[in-house]
Amino acid sequence: MRTRRTKSALVVLSFLAAVLLASSGDAPAVPLATSVTIPIAGTVDGAPESVSLSGTLLIVSTLVIDPLLSSPRERIVIKLVDVSGVGLTSGAKYVAVGEDRLLRRLALSDQIEIMFPFYRATPDGRLSARSAMASITLKFDLPTGALTGATATFSSPKLAG
Repeated sequence: MRTRRTKSALVVLSFLAAVLLASSGDAPAVPLATSVTIPIAGTVDGAPESVSLSGTLLIVSTLVIDPLLSSPRERIVIKLVDVSGVGLTSGAKYVAVGEDRLLRRLALSDQIEIMFPFYRATPDGRLSARSAMASITLKFDLPTGALTGATATFSSPKLAG
């Protein structure tokens, strides 16, 4: 009977030792998030009038390393901040809003084109929203995955075909 308790105790102690050794290593690093705020401006052509938009983009990038993925990725959040504009014919005020989330392969440089809505700054303006294309170039530091710079412009959406 004593041998059975000794073996059971030995098995339990071995299991506990293995768990403690496995968890004693360094904790996984918290993903590094970097952010930049950059100006964005441009003209969107189309009916009923061309609109000149300007404001800022807040871009937050987080390095994602997943052993199941073939290469590191960047989780990117792009948000329009205080973007407004003016109609080039009527002088009417316009606003642009939006946020987009992407998962992209980490590269030294990345070119992204995203559509955002804009509309007249009136109570029913959202009912006649149009699209503006934001063309964004991102620069990364490959060893750390940190976002090191960005540029952006607004333009008219490209037509398919």
